[in-house]
Amino acid sequence: MSSINKEIEINIAEKEIIDISLGEIRKEGESQDNVKNEIKNEGSEDNSRLRKICTNRFWLYVLAIACTFLWGSAFPSVKLGYEKFHINKKDLKSIILFAGIRFTFAGLLIIAFYCIIRKQLIFPKLKQLPDIIVLGLIGISFQYIFFYLGLSNSTGVKSSIINSLSTFLTVVFAHFVFKNDKITVRKAIGCAIGILGVIIINVGGAIFGTSKDGKKVDISFSLNGEGILMLSCLMSATSTIIVKILTAKGSIFKSLRNKDTEEGEKKKPDIIMITGYQIFLGALIIDIVAFIWLLFSPLKPNENSNEKQYKNVSFSGYLLLIYMSLLSAVAFSIWNTLLRFNKVGKIAFFRFLIPVFGTLLSGIFLGEGLFKLENLIALILVCLGVVIVC
Repeated sequence: MSSINKEIEINIAEKEIIDISLGEIRKEGESQDNVKNEIKNEGSEDNSRLRKICTNRFWLYVLAIACTFLWGSAFPSVKLGYEKFHINKKDLKSIILFAGIRFTFAGLLIIAFYCIIRKQLIFPKLKQLPDIIVLGLIGISFQYIFFYLGLSNSTGVKSSIINSLSTFLTVVFAHFVFKNDKITVRKAIGCAIGILGVIIINVGGAIFGTSKDGKKVDISFSLNGEGILMLSCLMSATSTIIVKILTAKGSIFKSLRNKDTEEGEKKKPDIIMITGYQIFLGALIIDIVAFIWLLFSPLKPNENSNEKQYKNVSFSGYLLLIYMSLLSAVAFSIWNTLLRFNKVGKIAFFRFLIPVFGTLLSGIFLGEGLFKLENLIALILVCLGVVIVC
Protein backbone atom coordinates (compact mmCIF):
# COMPACT_ATOMS: atom_id res chain seq x y z
CA MET A 1 0.00 0.00 0.00
CA SER A 2 2.81 2.40 0.87
CA SER A 3 4.39 1.89 -2.55
CA ILE A 4 1.03 2.56 -4.23
CA ASN A 5 0.60 5.73 -2.15
CA LYS A 6 4.10 6.87 -3.10
CA GLU A 7 3.33 6.31 -6.81
CA ILE A 8 0.08 8.28 -6.45
CA GLU A 9 1.92 11.14 -4.69
CA ILE A 10 4.63 11.17 -7.38
CA ASN A 11 2.01 11.20 -10.15
CA ILE A 12 0.12 14.02 -8.45
CA ALA A 13 3.36 16.00 -8.04
CA GLU A 14 4.29 15.44 -11.69
CA LYS A 15 0.80 16.51 -12.74
CA GLU A 16 1.08 19.67 -10.64
CA ILE A 17 4.49 20.45 -12.12
CA ILE A 18 3.18 19.92 -15.66
CA ASP A 19 0.10 22.06 -14.96
CA ILE A 20 2.20 24.83 -13.43
CA SER A 21 4.75 24.83 -16.24
CA LEU A 22 2.07 24.78 -18.91
CA GLY A 23 0.23 27.55 -17.13
CA GLU A 24 3.36 29.65 -16.94
CA ILE A 25 4.12 29.03 -20.58
CA ARG A 26 0.58 30.06 -21.52
CA LYS A 27 0.83 33.21 -19.41
CA GLU A 28 4.22 34.11 -20.91
CA GLY A 29 2.86 33.48 -24.38
CA GLU A 30 -0.22 35.53 -23.69
CA SER A 31 1.85 38.38 -22.25
CA GLN A 32 4.15 38.34 -25.29
CA ASP A 33 1.13 38.35 -27.60
CA ASN A 34 -0.35 41.22 -25.63
CA VAL A 35 2.89 43.19 -25.96
CA LYS A 36 3.00 42.49 -29.69
CA ASN A 37 -0.64 43.47 -30.06
CA GLU A 38 -0.07 46.65 -28.06
CA ILE A 39 2.92 47.60 -30.23
CA LYS A 40 1.01 46.70 -33.35
CA ASN A 41 -2.07 48.60 -32.23
CA GLU A 42 0.03 51.65 -31.37
CA GLY A 43 1.67 51.52 -34.81
CA SER A 44 -1.64 50.98 -36.58
CA GLU A 45 -3.24 53.81 -34.59
CA ASP A 46 -0.39 56.15 -35.56
CA ASN A 47 -0.65 55.07 -39.20
CA SER A 48 -4.44 55.42 -39.26
CA ARG A 49 -4.18 58.88 -37.69
CA LEU A 50 -1.54 59.89 -40.24
CA ARG A 51 -3.56 58.39 -43.07
CA LYS A 52 -6.65 60.40 -42.03
CA ILE A 53 -4.64 63.62 -42.08
CA CYS A 54 -2.88 62.92 -45.39
CA THR A 55 -6.04 61.77 -47.20
CA ASN A 56 -8.34 64.45 -45.81
CA ARG A 57 -8.98 66.86 -48.67
CA PHE A 58 -8.40 69.99 -46.59
CA TRP A 59 -5.13 68.82 -45.04
CA LEU A 60 -3.99 67.33 -48.33
CA TYR A 61 -4.33 70.75 -49.94
CA VAL A 62 -2.67 72.53 -47.00
CA LEU A 63 0.32 70.15 -46.81
CA ALA A 64 0.87 69.87 -50.58
CA ILE A 65 0.63 73.66 -51.06
CA ALA A 66 3.02 74.14 -48.10
CA CYS A 67 5.57 71.88 -49.87
CA THR A 68 5.28 73.74 -53.16
CA PHE A 69 5.50 77.08 -51.33
CA LEU A 70 8.73 75.97 -49.64
CA TRP A 71 10.20 74.72 -52.93
CA GLY A 72 9.08 77.95 -54.60
CA SER A 73 10.88 79.96 -51.92
CA ALA A 74 14.08 78.18 -52.96
CA PHE A 75 14.23 80.33 -56.15
CA PRO A 76 14.86 83.67 -54.40
CA SER A 77 16.75 81.94 -51.57
CA VAL A 78 19.28 80.41 -53.96
CA LYS A 79 19.77 83.74 -55.74
CA LEU A 80 20.36 85.48 -52.41
CA GLY A 81 22.63 82.61 -51.37
CA TYR A 82 24.85 83.18 -54.40
CA GLU A 83 25.32 86.78 -53.27
CA LYS A 84 25.96 85.91 -49.61
CA PHE A 85 28.56 83.25 -50.47
CA HIS A 86 30.07 85.36 -53.29
CA ILE A 87 29.45 82.57 -55.80
CA ASN A 88 30.41 83.09 -59.42
CA LYS A 89 27.27 82.10 -61.37
CA LYS A 90 29.41 81.24 -64.39
CA ASP A 91 31.48 78.77 -62.35
CA LEU A 92 29.35 75.61 -62.61
CA LYS A 93 31.30 73.52 -60.09
CA SER A 94 30.81 76.22 -57.47
CA ILE A 95 27.05 76.16 -58.01
CA ILE A 96 26.97 72.34 -57.82
CA LEU A 97 29.04 72.48 -54.61
CA PHE A 98 26.54 74.95 -53.11
CA ALA A 99 23.67 72.59 -53.95
CA GLY A 100 25.59 69.65 -52.43
CA ILE A 101 26.23 71.51 -49.17
CA ARG A 102 22.58 72.56 -48.92
CA PHE A 103 21.22 69.04 -49.41
CA THR A 104 23.85 67.47 -47.16
CA PHE A 105 22.62 69.64 -44.28
CA ALA A 106 19.00 68.89 -45.25
CA GLY A 107 19.58 65.15 -44.98
CA LEU A 108 21.41 65.50 -41.68
CA LEU A 109 18.59 67.67 -40.28
CA ILE A 110 15.96 65.05 -41.11
CA ILE A 111 18.04 62.26 -39.56
CA ALA A 112 18.87 64.29 -36.43
CA PHE A 113 15.32 65.50 -35.76
CA TYR A 114 13.88 62.04 -36.41
CA CYS A 115 16.33 60.47 -33.97
CA ILE A 116 15.31 63.06 -31.35
CA ILE A 117 11.60 62.37 -31.93
CA ARG A 118 12.08 58.59 -31.78
CA LYS A 119 14.50 58.94 -28.83
CA GLN A 120 16.97 56.54 -30.43
CA LEU A 121 19.54 56.38 -33.19
CA ILE A 122 17.87 55.47 -36.48
CA PHE A 123 19.87 53.57 -39.09
CA PRO A 124 18.64 51.85 -42.25
CA LYS A 125 18.79 48.07 -42.41
CA LEU A 126 21.33 46.50 -44.73
CA LYS A 127 18.62 45.33 -47.15
CA GLN A 128 17.22 48.89 -47.34
CA LEU A 129 20.51 50.41 -48.54
CA PRO A 130 20.08 49.46 -52.25
CA ASP A 131 16.73 51.31 -52.39
CA ILE A 132 18.10 54.34 -50.52
CA ILE A 133 21.20 54.52 -52.74
CA VAL A 134 19.16 54.24 -55.96
CA LEU A 135 16.67 56.85 -54.73
CA GLY A 136 19.50 59.17 -53.62
CA LEU A 137 21.30 58.85 -56.95
CA ILE A 138 18.20 59.44 -59.09
CA GLY A 139 16.22 61.87 -56.90
CA ILE A 140 19.11 64.03 -55.69
CA SER A 141 22.48 63.41 -57.40
CA PHE A 142 21.50 62.96 -61.05
CA GLN A 143 18.44 65.23 -60.89
CA TYR A 144 20.28 68.28 -59.56
CA ILE A 145 23.56 67.76 -61.42
CA PHE A 146 21.58 67.50 -64.69
CA PHE A 147 19.47 70.51 -63.69
CA TYR A 148 22.44 72.81 -63.08
CA LEU A 149 24.32 71.51 -66.13
CA GLY A 150 21.30 72.18 -68.34
CA LEU A 151 20.56 75.53 -66.70
CA SER A 152 24.11 76.71 -67.46
CA ASN A 153 23.38 76.22 -71.18
CA SER A 154 19.79 77.45 -71.24
CA THR A 155 17.71 80.45 -70.19
CA GLY A 156 15.80 80.76 -66.92
CA VAL A 157 12.50 80.99 -68.81
CA LYS A 158 13.01 77.80 -70.78
CA SER A 159 14.39 75.88 -67.79
CA SER A 160 11.35 76.79 -65.68
CA ILE A 161 8.92 75.69 -68.42
CA ILE A 162 10.81 72.48 -69.18
CA ASN A 163 11.15 71.68 -65.47
CA SER A 164 7.35 71.74 -65.14
CA LEU A 165 7.21 68.84 -67.61
CA SER A 166 8.37 66.54 -64.77
CA THR A 167 4.78 66.69 -63.47
CA PHE A 168 3.47 65.51 -66.84
CA LEU A 169 6.03 62.69 -66.96
CA THR A 170 5.10 61.63 -63.42
CA VAL A 171 1.43 61.32 -64.39
CA VAL A 172 2.34 59.30 -67.51
CA PHE A 173 4.65 56.95 -65.57
CA ALA A 174 2.00 56.43 -62.87
CA HIS A 175 -0.48 55.47 -65.59
CA PHE A 176 1.72 52.55 -66.71
CA VAL A 177 3.11 51.49 -63.31
CA PHE A 178 0.03 51.62 -61.05
CA LYS A 179 -3.26 49.99 -62.03
CA ASN A 180 -5.36 52.38 -59.93
CA ASP A 181 -3.68 55.58 -61.17
CA LYS A 182 -4.68 55.81 -64.83
CA ILE A 183 -4.78 59.00 -66.88
CA THR A 184 -8.33 60.33 -67.09
CA VAL A 185 -9.88 63.16 -69.08
CA ARG A 186 -9.83 65.32 -65.91
CA LYS A 187 -6.11 64.65 -65.38
CA ALA A 188 -5.32 65.44 -69.01
CA ILE A 189 -7.25 68.73 -68.86
CA GLY A 190 -5.71 69.67 -65.49
CA CYS A 191 -2.22 68.91 -66.79
CA ALA A 192 -2.74 71.01 -69.95
CA ILE A 193 -4.07 73.96 -67.92
CA GLY A 194 -1.18 73.69 -65.44
CA ILE A 195 1.48 73.71 -68.17
CA LEU A 196 -0.28 76.66 -69.83
CA GLY A 197 -0.09 78.57 -66.55
CA VAL A 198 3.63 77.88 -66.20
CA ILE A 199 4.24 79.02 -69.81
CA ILE A 200 2.28 82.25 -69.28
CA ILE A 201 4.14 83.20 -66.09
CA ASN A 202 7.46 82.71 -67.85
CA VAL A 203 6.86 84.41 -71.20
CA GLY A 204 5.22 87.34 -69.45
CA GLY A 205 1.83 87.02 -71.12
CA ALA A 206 3.10 88.89 -74.15
CA ILE A 207 1.39 88.24 -77.45
CA PHE A 208 4.30 88.61 -79.86
CA GLY A 209 6.93 86.38 -78.31
CA THR A 210 8.63 88.69 -75.84
CA SER A 211 9.57 87.61 -72.34
CA LYS A 212 8.74 89.41 -69.09
CA ASP A 213 12.10 91.22 -69.43
CA GLY A 214 11.03 92.67 -72.78
CA LYS A 215 13.47 90.46 -74.70
CA LYS A 216 12.52 88.11 -77.49
CA VAL A 217 11.76 84.58 -76.28
CA ASP A 218 14.39 82.08 -77.35
CA ILE A 219 12.62 78.96 -78.62
CA SER A 220 15.77 77.15 -79.79
CA PHE A 221 16.66 73.69 -78.49
CA SER A 222 20.08 72.27 -77.66
CA LEU A 223 21.01 68.84 -76.31
CA ASN A 224 23.53 70.20 -73.80
CA GLY A 225 20.97 72.70 -72.50
CA GLU A 226 17.28 71.81 -72.85
CA GLY A 227 18.13 68.15 -73.52
CA ILE A 228 19.93 67.78 -70.17
CA LEU A 229 17.11 69.68 -68.42
CA MET A 230 14.71 67.05 -69.74
CA LEU A 231 16.95 64.38 -68.24
CA SER A 232 16.57 66.20 -64.91
CA CYS A 233 12.77 66.06 -65.33
CA LEU A 234 13.03 62.36 -66.08
CA MET A 235 15.01 61.81 -62.86
CA SER A 236 12.45 63.80 -60.86
CA ALA A 237 9.49 61.82 -62.21
CA THR A 238 11.30 58.50 -61.74
CA SER A 239 12.18 59.27 -58.11
CA THR A 240 8.53 60.07 -57.37
CA ILE A 241 7.47 56.69 -58.78
CA ILE A 242 10.21 54.94 -56.77
CA VAL A 243 9.00 56.55 -53.53
CA LYS A 244 5.46 55.31 -54.20
CA ILE A 245 6.68 51.77 -54.99
CA LEU A 246 8.75 51.77 -51.79
CA THR A 247 5.81 52.82 -49.63
CA ALA A 248 3.47 50.35 -51.32
CA LYS A 249 5.68 47.26 -51.68
CA GLY A 250 8.65 47.82 -49.37
CA SER A 251 11.33 47.81 -52.08
CA ILE A 252 11.84 48.37 -55.80
CA PHE A 253 13.72 45.06 -55.84
CA LYS A 254 11.49 41.97 -55.65
CA SER A 255 14.18 39.96 -53.85
CA LEU A 256 14.36 42.53 -51.03
CA ARG A 257 10.64 42.89 -50.38
CA ASN A 258 9.49 41.86 -46.91
CA LYS A 259 7.47 38.66 -47.27
CA ASP A 260 6.56 38.48 -43.58
CA THR A 261 2.95 39.41 -42.96
CA GLU A 262 1.03 40.30 -39.88
CA GLU A 263 -2.64 39.43 -40.32
CA GLY A 264 -2.28 39.89 -44.05
CA GLU A 265 -0.67 43.33 -43.80
CA LYS A 266 2.91 43.81 -44.99
CA LYS A 267 5.31 45.91 -42.95
CA LYS A 268 5.70 49.34 -44.49
CA PRO A 269 9.14 51.01 -44.69
CA ASP A 270 9.90 54.08 -42.58
CA ILE A 271 9.56 56.78 -45.23
CA ILE A 272 11.00 59.60 -43.08
CA MET A 273 14.14 57.58 -42.32
CA ILE A 274 14.47 56.69 -46.01
CA THR A 275 13.99 60.35 -47.02
CA GLY A 276 16.71 61.53 -44.63
CA TYR A 277 19.33 59.03 -45.75
CA GLN A 278 18.30 59.35 -49.40
CA ILE A 279 18.96 63.11 -49.38
CA PHE A 280 22.16 62.76 -47.35
CA LEU A 281 23.72 60.04 -49.55
CA GLY A 282 22.58 61.75 -52.78
CA ALA A 283 24.08 65.05 -51.62
CA LEU A 284 27.28 63.33 -50.54
CA ILE A 285 27.78 62.14 -54.12
CA ILE A 286 27.25 65.72 -55.38
CA ASP A 287 29.86 66.92 -52.85
CA ILE A 288 32.36 64.29 -54.03
CA VAL A 289 31.81 65.25 -57.70
CA ALA A 290 32.30 68.94 -56.86
CA PHE A 291 35.45 68.36 -54.75
CA ILE A 292 37.05 66.12 -57.43
CA TRP A 293 36.25 68.84 -59.99
CA LEU A 294 37.92 71.42 -57.71
CA LEU A 295 41.13 69.36 -57.65
CA PHE A 296 41.52 69.83 -61.40
CA SER A 297 40.00 73.31 -61.68
CA PRO A 298 40.13 75.76 -58.74
CA LEU A 299 37.27 78.17 -58.04
CA LYS A 300 37.23 81.12 -60.41
CA PRO A 301 37.11 84.59 -58.84
CA ASN A 302 33.77 86.36 -59.00
CA GLU A 303 33.78 89.08 -61.64
CA ASN A 304 31.20 91.16 -59.76
CA SER A 305 32.98 91.13 -56.41
CA ASN A 306 36.45 91.30 -54.90
CA GLU A 307 35.47 88.64 -52.36
CA LYS A 308 36.65 85.08 -52.86
CA GLN A 309 33.97 82.43 -53.18
CA TYR A 310 32.84 80.89 -49.85
CA LYS A 311 35.05 83.36 -47.94
CA ASN A 312 33.98 86.07 -45.48
CA VAL A 313 30.38 84.84 -45.41
CA SER A 314 28.11 86.95 -43.18
CA PHE A 315 25.96 85.55 -40.37
CA SER A 316 22.84 86.18 -42.48
CA GLY A 317 24.42 84.03 -45.20
CA TYR A 318 24.70 81.06 -42.85
CA LEU A 319 21.14 81.64 -41.64
CA LEU A 320 19.99 81.57 -45.26
CA LEU A 321 21.83 78.28 -45.83
CA ILE A 322 20.12 76.81 -42.75
CA TYR A 323 16.73 77.96 -44.09
CA MET A 324 17.39 76.37 -47.52
CA SER A 325 18.38 73.13 -45.82
CA LEU A 326 15.29 73.25 -43.60
CA LEU A 327 12.91 73.93 -46.48
CA SER A 328 14.28 70.92 -48.38
CA ALA A 329 14.13 68.71 -45.28
CA VAL A 330 10.55 69.67 -44.40
CA ALA A 331 9.21 69.68 -47.98
CA PHE A 332 10.71 66.31 -48.97
CA SER A 333 9.54 64.66 -45.72
CA ILE A 334 5.95 65.90 -46.04
CA TRP A 335 5.80 65.24 -49.80
CA ASN A 336 7.02 61.65 -49.50
CA THR A 337 4.55 61.03 -46.66
CA LEU A 338 1.71 62.34 -48.84
CA LEU A 339 2.85 60.02 -51.63
CA ARG A 340 2.63 57.11 -49.19
CA PHE A 341 -1.11 57.57 -48.65
CA ASN A 342 -2.28 59.08 -51.97
CA LYS A 343 -2.13 58.34 -55.67
CA VAL A 344 0.88 59.77 -57.49
CA GLY A 345 -1.28 61.38 -60.17
CA LYS A 346 -3.27 63.23 -57.53
CA ILE A 347 -0.28 64.68 -55.66
CA ALA A 348 1.95 65.46 -58.65
CA PHE A 349 -0.28 68.26 -59.99
CA PHE A 350 0.48 70.50 -57.03
CA ARG A 351 4.04 70.84 -58.38
CA PHE A 352 2.70 73.27 -61.00
CA LEU A 353 2.46 75.77 -58.14
CA ILE A 354 6.26 75.79 -57.62
CA PRO A 355 7.18 78.20 -60.45
CA VAL A 356 4.17 80.37 -59.55
CA PHE A 357 5.29 80.69 -55.93
CA GLY A 358 8.87 81.13 -57.14
CA THR A 359 7.90 84.11 -59.28
CA LEU A 360 5.72 85.70 -56.60
CA LEU A 361 8.33 85.29 -53.84
CA SER A 362 11.10 86.54 -56.13
CA GLY A 363 8.99 89.64 -56.69
CA ILE A 364 8.64 90.17 -52.93
CA PHE A 365 12.23 89.47 -51.82
CA LEU A 366 14.24 90.40 -54.91
CA GLY A 367 12.22 93.36 -56.11
CA GLU A 368 11.28 91.65 -59.38
CA GLY A 369 7.99 92.45 -61.11
CA LEU A 370 5.16 91.14 -58.93
CA PHE A 371 1.87 92.89 -59.72
CA LYS A 372 1.52 91.82 -63.31
CA LEU A 373 -1.50 90.50 -65.14
CA GLU A 374 0.33 87.40 -66.37
CA ASN A 375 1.20 86.42 -62.78
CA LEU A 376 -2.46 86.55 -61.78
CA ILE A 377 -3.58 84.64 -64.89
CA ALA A 378 -0.92 81.96 -64.31
CA LEU A 379 -1.89 81.57 -60.65
CA ILE A 380 -5.58 81.18 -61.58
CA LEU A 381 -4.81 78.64 -64.31
CA VAL A 382 -2.51 76.52 -62.13
CA CYS A 383 -4.97 76.54 -59.21
CA LEU A 384 -7.80 75.65 -61.62
CA GLY A 385 -5.77 72.70 -62.96
CA VAL A 386 -5.14 71.42 -59.41
CA VAL A 387 -8.83 71.75 -58.44
CA ILE A 388 -9.95 69.91 -61.58
CA VAL A 389 -7.70 66.95 -60.79
CA CYS A 390 -8.11 66.85 -57.00
